[in-house]
This record gives sequence, structure tokens and C-alpha cells, in this order.
Amino acid sequence: MTELGRHMQPGELEATVERINAQLAAEGRPPLQFKTIPQGAATSVWAAFVAPAEEIGGRYCEDCQVSQLTEGLISPVTPGVRPYALDPEHAKALWARSEELVGERF
Repeated sequence: MTELGRHMQPGELEATVERINAQLAAEGRPPLQFKTIPQGAATSVWAAFVAPAEEIGGRYCEDCQVSQLTEGLISPVTPGVRPYALDPEHAKALWARSEELVGERF
């Protein structure tokens, strides 16, 4: 788990987890479980050292695999990659805006 919780009000993290678990239950899925540090690092290690570059290059990965495109009715807890995340025009616009915000070009 990240340290983002220290920037939340008391009880806010627990309330968020409760909302997520309610959504998961509505979808018939098991409750949220936080990953251990090795579990959290596993996909990055897999992508860097195990997976074939031609299979994963430019793709979104999660849980040691290339994520499937998720369309239709989705929730914040639905696994997969959303179509907007793969849109090259949005990527260019985000990159340009990021450079503008930091005052530096890369």
C-alpha cells in the first residue's frame, strides 16, 4: 500500500475501501485485498525481465499480463485498460500539458 493514506482525513481510507468492496460485491467479486510489496512490484519485474518486448511494448500491463481492453459498463474497480488510455491524440495532449505545467520540454 502506498503512503497516500497519510494525506487523508481519519476514516477516509476505510470509507473508500468500504465503497470499493460494496461495488465488488455488487459485481460478485471478492473484496479488495492490498498487495504486498513483492506482489506490487511483480508486474514491473515481469515486464522488464520476463515478458517478450514485442508482446508488451506500448501496452498497459497489470497482474503480470497485458491488460484486456475494457469497454461498456465499467466501474473504477473493473480490471483492464480503458479505451481513452490508448488514444494517441490524448497522449500527445497530455504530454504537451505536462511539459507546460513543469515549464520544461522533453
